[in-house]
Amino acid sequence: MRRLTVAAVIALALIWTSVGWAASSLLGPTGLLEIPTADVLGMTQFTVGITQVWADAHEDETVAYANVGILPKLEVGFTHEDMQDADTETILNAKVRIFGPVPGEITLAGGVVDLTDQIDRSLYLVATHTLGAGLVTEFGQVTAPQLHVGLGGGRYDGLFAGLSTVVKRKVTLMAEYDGDDFNLGARMPVGPHLDATAAALNGMDDLALGLQFSSPW
Repeated sequence: MRRLTVAAVIALALIWTSVGWAASSLLGPTGLLEIPTADVLGMTQFTVGITQVWADAHEDETVAYANVGILPKLEVGFTHEDMQDADTETILNAKVRIFGPVPGEITLAGGVVDLTDQIDRSLYLVATHTLGAGLVTEFGQVTAPQLHVGLGGGRYDGLFAGLSTVVKRKVTLMAEYDGDDFNLGARMPVGPHLDATAAALNGMDDLALGLQFSSPW
């Protein structure tokens, strides 16, 4: 029943919104799939979204989140996690850009997921580096590939890293190591200010689908 409800919400959102800047991860904070990047929402910018993860028996998860930039270099938000056969929790998150971008397009940010330690408080430091302006291949334009490398505790379990790039100016391809497993996914616009993300998580064992609305300014 919960899967049917989530699917219905996603379908309705697509219908409703049918009439480039920082995007949220499937878990809430700006990032790739499950890892954060050094991107930070601009002041008054916001994202809201929902993610459904289909995992092993009794481990399906529904995630709802919202983030907002409250200062030019600071974003805060919350993530509501509802895991099958487990307690439902709402956690608080925050991220601050420490410096950047600087010559060479390096940006550094630090943050915390689950500030009040409801599940597993996770501090992290992450750097994002733009590798180049882009190139043209037989598949189209590949724009601004970025490398993301970080170190964190809690759910990040030490070193994490990811690579992302935009293809044909609208599809973002993402690959990452979250500290435990490798994840692959893609994000693309499906309506005005609306993005959809599909991903294989936890070593390609789990499937996730996310929908995210971003502020129009």
